[in-house]
Amino acid sequence: MTETTANYDEPWKAAIGEYLPSFLIFFYPEIHNSINWKKTPISLDKELEQITASATTEKRYADKLFKVWLLNNREKWLLIHIEVQSQYDREFPKRMFIYNYRAFDLYNQKVISLAILGDDNPSWRPSSYKYKFKKSRMRLDFDMVKLLDYKWEELSASNNVFATIVMAHLRTKSTTRDFTEREKWKWQLVRSLYEKGLSKFDIINLFKFIDKMMALPPALQQNLESKINQYEEEQKMELLSTMEERGMKKTFRQNILDLLQARFLSVPETLVETLNNIEDLARLKQLHLETIRVNSVAEFEELIPDNSSDKN
Repeated sequence: MTETTANYDEPWKAAIGEYLPSFLIFFYPEIHNSINWKKTPISLDKELEQITASATTEKRYADKLFKVWLLNNREKWLLIHIEVQSQYDREFPKRMFIYNYRAFDLYNQKVISLAILGDDNPSWRPSSYKYKFKKSRMRLDFDMVKLLDYKWEELSASNNVFATIVMAHLRTKSTTRDFTEREKWKWQLVRSLYEKGLSKFDIINLFKFIDKMMALPPALQQNLESKINQYEEEQKMELLSTMEERGMKKTFRQNILDLLQARFLSVPETLVETLNNIEDLARLKQLHLETIRVNSVAEFEELIPDNSSDKN
């Protein structure tokens, strides 16, 4: 991935993993209101890997699978799929069907399939997969949301974190060939984080999502960071202004992944997500040293505790 290649799937997956209730109340309020939130949802990453293991495609998709409990205490699985391709993909409904029946086949679970369509084709709106022969029929209907349908004014007025993520997604799509324009929109979205009255934790998280998604060439990124530093000095804040340290963390994460990739050929997505959640610079430096000592990716993963996510 180049420095200026937009990254949609990582921010979406991270945001859904961190803010599942906000995701559902924003996109699927009826489902949100059916869930017993007193019971903490469980992210089923290993199960998702098994379900998607047979996918014969090189494309990457932002999928998340959760176990939740309804108000009647019945267990349900939610399979969330983010489709960010900019062109028509006739295989998409079939893929939704395959993931659904594999969840049933492997785990005997009736999955609720949800789709977020982030493409720029207003007429492409798949919401089912079906086939039939004579009197034999098979059909899957899935709940679909189209990001293009959201109005900018309503998104701007919302304090839900996913309103900001949708705005970042839409503006990233619309500025594919104009990075100067993207930098302007990126700064506008970052500045709005301060003005929405969000918590420090949410501001930092949303900035990470925006920053990764709305990738910029180095010169424009430096210009953006200068604006952030100046703004925080004027407002007497210190939330995002430690750009040098953030840059070091980003470099260590990438170097770790590059070394593991070079030595062991492949790195699981779960490990990528885990590294992206580590904010302790000293820990990243130590892990960087360990990449040349370990004998396998599995051995490296054992060095990272389950509670590696840092929310400071």
